[in-house]
Order: sequence, then structure tokens, then C-alpha cells
Amino acid sequence: MSDWIHDRNGRASMIFDSDCIRNNRGTVVAWISGNSIYTLKGRHCGWFENGILFDSSNDVIGFLRDSTGGLPSVPGIGGTPGTPGFSGKPGRPGFSGVPGRPGRGGWSKEDLSNFFNKQ
Repeated sequence: MSDWIHDRNGRASMIFDSDCIRNNRGTVVAWISGNSIYTLKGRHCGWFENGILFDSSNDVIGFLRDSTGGLPSVPGIGGTPGTPGFSGKPGRPGFSGVPGRPGRGGWSKEDLSNFFNKQ
């Protein structure tokens, strides 16, 4: 089952799809393994826990509508667009080790809609 991931402004920007994250066009942009997020090349880039997406600095970059665990502040949530058709999933790479997790911060300075393009 898929669900929209909202950014710090409440905009639906990415899609959570069980073991991956897709962009708003339905293309896989990251993998989820346990509570870790990996780039398509297998590099660790964050965490996904209780419906909240954290960047590598442990700052919140996005969240599901029904997330638990607390956000730095709760933005108003806009309407959600229709779900696009999904492209096939690419092969999963080998994943790098998980780095130590820093202390929890506030909202990330990164923009969710561009975060995985920079990885």
C-alpha cells in the first residue's frame, strides 16, 4: 500500500511504497531496509521511523499523514494529488553500513522534493 509523504510545508511530495520511496511521478528514488533509507546506489542517506523521514543529520525532512513520534512542529496538510502509475522497481543494490545516528534535530534545511536528486 502506498501513501504520500508530506514536506515541512504540508505538501505531498514523495510516495512511501512499502520498501521504497517514489517521486511524484511514480519512479523509485530510494530504498527502505529496516528503518534505514538508502540511495539507488546503496548509500545510507537517512531513516524512516514511525512514519517520519529523517535526513542523515537526523532532522525531519518529511512525514506520513498518520505519523507518530512527534514532529518539530505540525504544518497544515494540503490536499493529496492522485497517485501516479508506478514504474517497475530497479534492482536493489547492496546496502552500505548504517552510520551512528546523531541526536534528533528539528526540520531539515533540505527540500524533500529535491533531497534524493542530490544523493
